[in-house]
Amino acid sequence: MKPKLSRRNFFQTLTAIGSAGAVVASSSCQDSSKPVSTPQVASINTADLASSPLPYSTMSSSSINPRKVLLWEQTRKEVREALQRGDIKAAIVPTGSTEQHNEHLVLGTDVASATLLSEQTALRLYPQVIVSTPCPVGWAPYHMARKGTLTLSKETFRSFVFEVIESLIAHGIKTILVCNGHGGNHHILKQALPEWRKKLGITLDAISYSEAYKDEELATFLTSYKLRLEGKYDNIAEQTADSHASEHETSIALAAYPQRVRSVSMKEYDDAKLNYESGMTPKVWEYMKPFDSQRTTNPENARDRARQDQALLGTAEKGKKLIEISATYLSDKLQKMIHATEKGLPWPTNT
Repeated sequence: MKPKLSRRNFFQTLTAIGSAGAVVASSSCQDSSKPVSTPQVASINTADLASSPLPYSTMSSSSINPRKVLLWEQTRKEVREALQRGDIKAAIVPTGSTEQHNEHLVLGTDVASATLLSEQTALRLYPQVIVSTPCPVGWAPYHMARKGTLTLSKETFRSFVFEVIESLIAHGIKTILVCNGHGGNHHILKQALPEWRKKLGITLDAISYSEAYKDEELATFLTSYKLRLEGKYDNIAEQTADSHASEHETSIALAAYPQRVRSVSMKEYDDAKLNYESGMTPKVWEYMKPFDSQRTTNPENARDRARQDQALLGTAEKGKKLIEISATYLSDKLQKMIHATEKGLPWPTNT
């Protein structure tokens, strides 16, 4: 039986969520024979945080309450008055996915990361930027063999994002950045941009937060990237594992929301005897069939295991560096977009 939610308990819950401080962890998973361990988090009601679909982190050094930049945390009065004052000059629309992230990361990792980076970008530019309610499901048919994954068609995903942008424009916002956290959405958004810009007539861009990263820079602190660039990985599974649910994404999760990281050892992984190469139901195969050729050249089972193994290299310290790099990149880009709007300049610029 669920306990009765009193008025007092309701406001206590809101206070606990809103007062959650920086989520910083220092545990390391360097030894691939050990499980990814969830760091201890002091003075935070992790039950409340875990029930929230999005992170309430304050990674920014600013003392601004991070909820101040989240559209869905505002009242209509607060938004109206901010617009009337001219405070809000731009909006960010986070896009992600609800999909498998191996055995150790929650299904909402992509949307959580995109929203986190959007929030950190908005905090750097406060009060100029508001973060829209994110798109929590993207185009991910190639992950449908893994239980829990959800996918939209390209057309549905594109329509969702476009209509959110149209809503923001209706309220007078003329600079909008789509911050994407899922690889499957990347080309869909990039291909739609020219038509959207022409149709909407605003300063508009769509950027995957991973565009901030260069492999050579990542190799200075991410072990898997260093080993790949040095040619230490001798098979395609290991060489391509860092693209998903591996050291990179695990590190961001450990830094920002460790309660969303599960402890899984390689023994547990191997004992599960997972198979993503055969035995799919006809319905799942409908989703997977278009990707069969690439699955043949890069077998799914080997790459899935390589990702799980490389995830053990993740640490919160690495995650903080990744967040800083991406938030800096996104805030610089959005500041230039706001400048272009104010000066009546075309976007993208030629410089």
